[in-house]
Amino acid sequence: MRIAVNARVTAFATGGQQRVASEVMKRLGAVNVVAPARPLSGIKGHIWEQTVLPWRARGHLLWSPSATGPLVMRRQIVTLHDVAFLDTPQFFSPSFRRLYEYLTPALARTAARIVTVSEFSRARILNSFGTPPEKIVVIGNGVSANFRPQSADEIARTRAALDLPPRYFLLQATSDRRKNLTGALQAWTKALPQLPDDLQLVVSGNLGRAHVFGKSDVVLDAPRMRAVGYVEEEHMAPLMAGAEAFLFPSLYEGFGMPIIEAMACATPVLTSAATATQEVAADKALLVDPTSVEDMARGIVEMSGNADLRARLAAAGPAHAAKFTWEDVAQRYIRLFGEVDRESTGAIALRERRPVETGASRRL
Repeated sequence: MRIAVNARVTAFATGGQQRVASEVMKRLGAVNVVAPARPLSGIKGHIWEQTVLPWRARGHLLWSPSATGPLVMRRQIVTLHDVAFLDTPQFFSPSFRRLYEYLTPALARTAARIVTVSEFSRARILNSFGTPPEKIVVIGNGVSANFRPQSADEIARTRAALDLPPRYFLLQATSDRRKNLTGALQAWTKALPQLPDDLQLVVSGNLGRAHVFGKSDVVLDAPRMRAVGYVEEEHMAPLMAGAEAFLFPSLYEGFGMPIIEAMACATPVLTSAATATQEVAADKALLVDPTSVEDMARGIVEMSGNADLRARLAAAGPAHAAKFTWEDVAQRYIRLFGEVDRESTGAIALRERRPVETGASRRL
């Protein structure tokens, strides 16, 4: 079985989809990673994907791990994390939305399988595209090995490197307005009078990618808040582990990998009772309504003031996160690759064995 990986996006960007591709590829063995020579954004990248990629991946089973792929390749598995561009179109740039509204349904028809990461996303894909249920496979995400309970020295080094306050709640933010940064900051401000005076909010994350999510109108400002921007991988787990709680009140998620990453670090999690986040968190997080500033503020106050709640969630988190391993994810992909390869090989063999009709045989 010869496997090619469509790395048009994953070779040049960082984020959740790139982490999935990287962790699975580590465990696939020898694969043909196909990427352009340099980053190609916008329509140039899609033209390369539809024209050059099929030629370079010929003779292979193609895995496209980042929601897009060449329409001409039927021996292809596409990982589609969610259909947020359909469910929450207001959070995407018009050009991005128009392209994906055309491309994704077409891929759902032509690709051999669509992989998605939660039962929530599977239901939304079925509802949106009318794809046959047997064509959609749920393979969740995993937790990287660096996300684990951290030693006091590891936390101290990160605290010094990022100039962190002694006590803080952590909020992860991006330019993706689905992450609900504005609502979370409003909730933090509303909760402040009921929080300890020395508790601060640390906000981490990259606020770029306007070509996907449109121009951000978020004002990154709130009382007792410190923004640390993009955090290097070496500091991400200690940053989470050093927090008294991790806030992830996202409006829409296909999975929500930061939830299980924080749990793996034994950090109590507050997240949304909506979309896939409640599916992933189960009963191991404090759930709030992400559309309600009042309910998010209530959750922040409860998380701060209830030491027993924090202790219970911190104790339960690592065992729950341990259910999500990249080894299991990769093995499920490998089994799927084998299944699709056998199907396509069998179909080719059947066509080759079929007798060719001649003019004489047609007359008979």
